[in-house]
Amino acid sequence: MESSKLLTARRLVTLGLLIGSFMGSMEATVVATAMPTIVGQLGGLNIYGWAFSIYVLANSAGIPVTGKLSDMFGRRIVYAWSMGLFLMASLLCAVAPSMYWLIIFRAMQGLGAAGLLPLAIIMIGDMFTFEERAKVQGLFSGVWGVSSIAGPLFGGFLVDKVGWPSVFYINIPFGILSAWLVWHWWVDQHELATGTPYIDYPGALAVSATAIVLLLALVDVVSWHGGMLLAVAIGLAYISYRLELASPDPIIPIGLFHWKLFSVSILHAGVTGWLLNGVTAYVPLFVQEVQKRSAMEAGATLTPLLLSWVISSAICAKMMLKTGYRPPAVGGMIAVVAGSALLLFLDAGSPRSLLLASMLIMGAGFGFTVPALL
Repeated sequence: MESSKLLTARRLVTLGLLIGSFMGSMEATVVATAMPTIVGQLGGLNIYGWAFSIYVLANSAGIPVTGKLSDMFGRRIVYAWSMGLFLMASLLCAVAPSMYWLIIFRAMQGLGAAGLLPLAIIMIGDMFTFEERAKVQGLFSGVWGVSSIAGPLFGGFLVDKVGWPSVFYINIPFGILSAWLVWHWWVDQHELATGTPYIDYPGALAVSATAIVLLLALVDVVSWHGGMLLAVAIGLAYISYRLELASPDPIIPIGLFHWKLFSVSILHAGVTGWLLNGVTAYVPLFVQEVQKRSAMEAGATLTPLLLSWVISSAICAKMMLKTGYRPPAVGGMIAVVAGSALLLFLDAGSPRSLLLASMLIMGAGFGFTVPALL
């Protein structure tokens, strides 16, 4: 392929991946401001949290398998299948007759998204040199930040003006565009796995079961059955560890955790993901149900987090090339902790400025620390 055509193809594939990443990331949070309305129509307030948790859980369980499949069959075909599943599940969510069915369809969405976000990172590694990746990772981090926070804001607008099914229908045109760009312009640049394919199904099943049981335990960890489930989760985690040690090609290579920086990055991802999902799921609910404001106002509360994330991501991309990864990673995490600490002072009568300041500081922290450790 000529250099000009290669450059054009690379840009168009990157655009397609950005769109897919935006959708997959936004769908984890877009229902935040729609859920009070959905609960009002479908019921199921007692299982409200599962509409968020099941998406993230299914996504996490599918990521290792998706990455392995892309090594075996190529990035393009796996990306297309993942997008197809994601869009089909979006349609089903829009017509869900009950909260239970919505949760099932959200799980399908999560499995589809498992091939969108991680494959974008893998394909970036295939297309760009190490020096180029700092800028591209900063761009993707900004997109993930925008999508995570624009989700509740955009969701509030759609719920107020169109209706809650529209938060799922909106995925269809953009998903088709993303799939077409990647399918048409991508050329696999890695050597596909040869011989008899091996997928660590026992390991994938054990890891997924561990995550599911742990999530169930954390719903009510102080009760006797929550304690029992926590003990079962610990047992499953040990089984997963033994299976991955014995596997010739494990889903989770245990040896990576001997690398200190890798282990710190994984811990960091868990903490920041915990904070971000908690904030985007429950701050809009707090604003609507406790402070009695509209869905759009609830979504707008997260706008400072969005703006500061985008700006700091752009700064971080340039900063890493000059200072290395440590200063933005550490400084950003300090800001995340400081911003989240302000949430401890919130109550029904708290001034709006306190919540906005918390979002602003947290967003700046995410913008620095996420791309650096990624």
